[in-house]
Amino acid sequence: MAGRRPTPTHLKLVKGNPGKRGINKQEPQPRRTLPSPPDHLSDGARLTWGRLTVLLDRMGVLTEADAYALERLCEIYGEILECQEVIAEVGRTYETRNEAGSVMYRARPEVAMLADADRRFKSYLVEFGLTPAARSKVKVADGEQEADPLQSYFG
Repeated sequence: MAGRRPTPTHLKLVKGNPGKRGINKQEPQPRRTLPSPPDHLSDGARLTWGRLTVLLDRMGVLTEADAYALERLCEIYGEILECQEVIAEVGRTYETRNEAGSVMYRARPEVAMLADADRRFKSYLVEFGLTPAARSKVKVADGEQEADPLQSYFG
């Protein structure tokens, strides 16, 4: 299917539907839930799972259908932490010699692995609405609103 990915109905409802395109009335509606972390998560991913499930639940975007995507997001963050730890310990480059015997400095493989994990991590953050740009497109229903200080003066 060419073109933009379709916007899920729940996002159309919270963003508004400026294009007035049709809303899929038969779109599956998974239950909101706070899933338990899978047993096979790494330690770093398990910590991230705990933080993110609370945050995503508070934002009202976590459903039972999101468990696998959340699992990937947490594991990728675990990869990021591991790469950062290695880079902090041994540095971003290593010294090697070319065929002529001259010294060359090359980037460690963990640097490329970190860049790749960062790219994948960002794409999952966007899917969950966890970046400022992604959040700016979502309108939250009036729940707890801050009191307007001018309201007491003018009201």
